[in-house]
Amino acid sequence: MTSTPKKSTIVRSKEQRRTDRLRRTLGILERAAPRLGAHWAWNLWTVPMRPSPSAVEKSRAAGIGEVRRITIELPDWTGSRPTDRNGATKPPQNAEIAVELLGPPDGPGVYLLHGWAGWRGQFAPIGRALAASGYRVILIDAPNHGDSGPGCLGGRHTLLPDFSLALEAVAREFGPAHAVVGHSLGGGCTALAVLDGLKAERAVFISPAIDPVAYTKILAGMLGFGERIRGRMVEYGRRRTGRRMEEFVIPPRAAGRTDLPPALVVHDAQDPIVTVEYGKALAEAWTGAHFIETSGLGHNRILRNEAVVMAVVGFIAGAGLPTACTAGSSGAAR
Repeated sequence: MTSTPKKSTIVRSKEQRRTDRLRRTLGILERAAPRLGAHWAWNLWTVPMRPSPSAVEKSRAAGIGEVRRITIELPDWTGSRPTDRNGATKPPQNAEIAVELLGPPDGPGVYLLHGWAGWRGQFAPIGRALAASGYRVILIDAPNHGDSGPGCLGGRHTLLPDFSLALEAVAREFGPAHAVVGHSLGGGCTALAVLDGLKAERAVFISPAIDPVAYTKILAGMLGFGERIRGRMVEYGRRRTGRRMEEFVIPPRAAGRTDLPPALVVHDAQDPIVTVEYGKALAEAWTGAHFIETSGLGHNRILRNEAVVMAVVGFIAGAGLPTACTAGSSGAAR
């Protein structure tokens, strides 16, 4: 059924009213009860929105490969701290992760990781093209995304490390990575996995989100709260995980490293979700990275663009890069 303009306007109006109420409430909590506001903000920060059920169902029905559910180990951050009463790190917990496999089983392995509130089916065009080129493609649903179960925090909550640690664990399960490909938050977390020691001969980052500290400030601006809530929210996350958010800001960690694989960064100039400046910053920090800027493809459509798909497959295969990446739009590569 096609939504009428009137119906769409009504839906947007309801969403705007909910947002306005939330902003007013958090603004009050910022002044009167920042601790309570921080826990509310934490839930907004760590619980991913589910993508459209119809889109996911369509993706599943189109099934591009063999779906498996595997059990991996992740840190146990389900309590208030990552340690037990004696101060020892808690034993790892099991997590069920869904992966979709396509391409020849003996082909070089390529791992693909979607972004926040995404799912593995978004990589279908790139996955099919890689499989047709002889690669063994492993599409991953991050914890609490797609068909995967909960991650480090349990329940519905998810953080950056869930993505990068799941990628590392899946790679241990299915074998060495010829290449890794990540989109949005999955792009940033794929970079983190490589920086933390995941071996790959090639890396591709599409519309990468690379600075969670900056995003907490963007979230605060969007939802109308200030530093009293934001600072407590960040500190709450540090206590839960034992990790500082600054550890996940990528450019400072990549700068000066000479042991990183060749990388391709693709980002759209009009990306409304993750600004193109982040992609440029990652490409500048990552030694020898190639940067392709597109125009008019936004944040998600870039994954389905034929020129982008060809550029990604060509880069992974070691072929030359295009001087432009277009689809009714222009771009530049360097």
